[in-house]
Amino acid sequence: MIQDEGNKLVAKPKTGVMPQKKVKNLSKLRLNPDDFGLTAFYPAVNLKVELGDIIEIDRTLFSHWAIYAGDNNVIHVCGMNNEDLPTETGVIKLEKLEDVAGFSRVRVNNKEVPAKERNLVPLAPNQVVARAKAFVGKVVEYNLLTSNCEHYVTEWKYGKGWSDQASVALSVNKTLKKDCQIGHNLLLKSLNSVLYSPVSPTNLARTPSSEKNAPSFSC
Repeated sequence: MIQDEGNKLVAKPKTGVMPQKKVKNLSKLRLNPDDFGLTAFYPAVNLKVELGDIIEIDRTLFSHWAIYAGDNNVIHVCGMNNEDLPTETGVIKLEKLEDVAGFSRVRVNNKEVPAKERNLVPLAPNQVVARAKAFVGKVVEYNLLTSNCEHYVTEWKYGKGWSDQASVALSVNKTLKKDCQIGHNLLLKSLNSVLYSPVSPTNLARTPSSEKNAPSFSC
């Protein structure tokens, strides 16, 4: 670089540092959860929720799902001993949100974007809750790939059940789809081996406080 110092032209050595360009609208480069109808996860006691909302509970390795039924109650499917991942059958329970969430954080996730992709619209809140309450106390089929907790809440909310988590698992390992029961057992064994290890962050996620009935789901 040449600089004029008085009447002399003096060569200045290059520093090797290039000037940094300012990036305009940097915020547009970041993924904004609000663009997908999502918010951050909060402690259950701080959640702002409305009747019929789908609640996502962060279990670190997966999400548990429930329908808000009012008065701080949720309806969800779990195991007979309150485990999030039943083996073959689950039970539909009406419980306090704080009890189901335990130490996990939660958020409202009505799955509006995937519902729109499926041309689905939500049912009226009272109807959503009524559909869910009709299952309370019933023993139902449970399969991680075909009828997990996410299938049930989307069925109650939109009239058609699906699971994005199951879809991801099937896309990663297509062999799971050849036999959904074998796939369920494989995933269940793998998840439980991590979830119930002494160092698992989800091991203490929740303290535990007939006829099969299930919507028709597909693998």
